Amino acid sequence: PCDLSAVYRYSKTDARVDQLCVARLAMVCGGQSRLKKSQDLLQEFGIDEGELTLYRHRGYGNPGPARIETKDGRAFEKSYLELWAAESGWQLETRCKLCPDALGEAADVATADVWPGGSPTGEDAGFNGIIVRSNAGKSLVADAAEAGELVLGDAISTDQFDHFQPHQLRKKIALAARYEGLDRAGLPVIDAPGLRLEQLGQRITEEDRNREVEGTVRRAKEGHISEPPIFLKS
Repeated sequence: PCDLSAVYRYSKTDARVDQLCVARLAMVCGGQSRLKKSQDLLQEFGIDEGELTLYRHRGYGNPGPARIETKDGRAFEKSYLELWAAESGWQLETRCKLCPDALGEAADVATADVWPGGSPTGEDAGFNGIIVRSNAGKSLVADAAEAGELVLGDAISTDQFDHFQPHQLRKKIALAARYEGLDRAGLPVIDAPGLRLEQLGQRITEEDRNREVEGTVRRAKEGHISEPPIFLKS
């Protein structure tokens, strides 16, 4: 979604984008984990990075296990739930905690996991939810279904998506307060026109809003948001 947001903004200054982009597709994003998340798994299995021939976070199933393979033929797996059990252990990049659009609102079609409560209970047959946001997306989905490349199921309501993606809901309604915290800490605030952040921010309690603001200010003061300056010798 962040890449597509950049493409969308770029299209406002360069007409070639809309002429050459056939369709804009996105996966609803849970955030980018720091490299240490992957390195920790290697360390858990006692594997050196130089031994790897494969590192896959999920797949061959839905969600499928994380899988590591080595040059000498060893293989290790960890289930999706074991790897991503607690949100506090996702090791997300700071920018992802401040991202105003993880849902791909600049996409013609965005796709998302649709697990009730936000987590799988095991492997399923590979169902996903799709959000069609434009006429181009509608035509693409219809053509794919007609060609037999896509099997359409039941319609999904917005309330159901809230249930399928609860962590996205929590973050979206907290962002206005987090941006207020950035402002109070003297840091630049993200401009997110059209994404309804102030409106959504009214859905949290005053207590939760204050907690988000104060938490952002504290993290800023502790240096967890802005990168330290780099001084180069002339």
